[in-house]
Amino acid sequence: MSAAGGAAGNARGNETRVRLPAVFLTRAVAGAAPEAPVVALALDRVGTLPAGPERDALLAALLTGPRADAAPEALLAAAVEAEADAPVLAALAHPDCPEEWHAAVAARSADRRLGALAHAGAHPASRAAVVAELHRRVPTPAPVTPGTVERPDAARLVLRSPDLAPEVLATAVALLPGPPAQLAEGQELNAWVSAHGAALAAWRTLWREVLTTHADRLTTLWELLADDAHEQARAVVAELLLGTLPHAVPATLLVELAEADLARFAGAALTSRVCRLRVEGHTPEETAARVAEELAALPEPDRRLPLAYLGTFGATPERGLAAATDWIARALTERWRPLLAPDTDHALPWRSPPETRTALRQRFAEAALTALALWRPRPGFPLCQPPQLAWLAELARLLPADRRPALTEHAREFLADAREGRAHRRRRRGAYPAAEDPAFDRALHTVLRSLAPERSDHPEAPANLALDELSWQPAATLDRMAAPGATDETLERLLLAHAVRGYPAGPDFDAILVHHSAPTAALLRLTTRLPELLGEHPGAAGAWTEAVVVSAHRDAETLLALPAQPALTAPPPSPDDGLPTVLTLVTEALSAHPDAWHRFATTALRHRTLAEVLARRSPAPGT
Repeated sequence: MSAAGGAAGNARGNETRVRLPAVFLTRAVAGAAPEAPVVALALDRVGTLPAGPERDALLAALLTGPRADAAPEALLAAAVEAEADAPVLAALAHPDCPEEWHAAVAARSADRRLGALAHAGAHPASRAAVVAELHRRVPTPAPVTPGTVERPDAARLVLRSPDLAPEVLATAVALLPGPPAQLAEGQELNAWVSAHGAALAAWRTLWREVLTTHADRLTTLWELLADDAHEQARAVVAELLLGTLPHAVPATLLVELAEADLARFAGAALTSRVCRLRVEGHTPEETAARVAEELAALPEPDRRLPLAYLGTFGATPERGLAAATDWIARALTERWRPLLAPDTDHALPWRSPPETRTALRQRFAEAALTALALWRPRPGFPLCQPPQLAWLAELARLLPADRRPALTEHAREFLADAREGRAHRRRRRGAYPAAEDPAFDRALHTVLRSLAPERSDHPEAPANLALDELSWQPAATLDRMAAPGATDETLERLLLAHAVRGYPAGPDFDAILVHHSAPTAALLRLTTRLPELLGEHPGAAGAWTEAVVVSAHRDAETLLALPAQPALTAPPPSPDDGLPTVLTLVTEALSAHPDAWHRFATTALRHRTLAEVLARRSPAPGT
């Protein structure tokens, strides 16, 4: 062909080439008849488009529109090679798609695409191919490891697709990682324990993802775990359904889960009874005889805990006295909080009716009351840690209002032990640092407010409050009570409460004292009567002393009335405030007596005021 002829041919080819934008053709073929001219143009154009989103969209539009009943193999072949899911799924669902293509497409698809190939409406051959691929890629479930979350396998990736065919869902669930591996021979115990805990956390994360993705099929998922091989997974799923997704659980399943969970409380309750009998002096044999019928009624796994306290060389019974309340505390924290919370606290709709949830809340309330009735203090180990109290405050907030009086009554002994625990903390400073006191006091105060609001909702009348309860009031309440206009009686109660608290909160000592009509005289009078006024509050005398020795309203007489031991160890005031200090009083008192320092240094300080210790600076008459 001549150059002129070649140019003319190229010109004619360019004139017949379809130039319409692919996005326009994609819209135009929607609803078009198979033989419409625009369909022919679209088929021509799709063959010239480079791979990418525009080509994928046009392929899908043709196969689901005008070419849905009949399509050339070339069009189907191009579609199954596409990058996007839509044209691949359209080709595989097409009646002209060769049967063997389904397995071929599944075999070359990445793990993340398998779920899209196996949706509930997919061709049966595609669904079967995905099931086969899952078995090929995950032959057997491996134990979960801490790294499982970051490295999902094919089964997990398939389960990220929400609308799976039933058989694909069942296959993927069966192939999910199993429980963490047990301790292997030769494996270091501490390393295994650390890895085991991390693996359990990863397993919960994995199952939470599955349950959240398939929240509309929770009953199906629960039934898939019915066999003994999935016992541990079933326990994790039950905990997650109660503690994370109770709103999505159908009523029948929710009742089943809640009832099964509460049934396990019987083992903890019996443990508390067994330990109480043992602490009261009954032998293991006597105790076993008393509880034999209840023990026999428990399922085998639930017998293990009470049996541990019945053996001749079993666990120390004092440790199990709180087994029932410990169970309630864990159940509240790990599983029951969302179900107990008022419906107004939930933004998502519930699949169970209100009366079902109300009945379950009442059941949990009965178990909690039983636990508190069984509770007994552990001798020598009162409640000293905030978590030991926090659950009770939350329980009081969440339980039905008609249960609160009974809860308050059943908790009396528990709260008495917590008050003893507050004093115990201050007596055992080596074990309980002062810096942690505020957290415990806040927890105790919260419990008291939750159970008996009528006693702590009257901050305007501090004379009606015990010093410890007054000391735990919120800082804003204390500021309001100490504001100008407060009576001297109120201010003095606040000063004493400041010492009982033992750490900064609300107005400081002098900010309260400055509003008193006679601050210096009040300080002396209160200091003189300190043991009587403070009572059994360990550490309060020291806190009072530390506040007085730096107060702008101190005088020599008040300093001399302070307890000697804390007065000599309290941090001194600023050296230039011009007021007497403990050091200046001691120095002046001893300077005129050559042997006074030695006698002072060897004098017992406990249970004596500074004045009483200094009075012994001179030798007794006749010596």
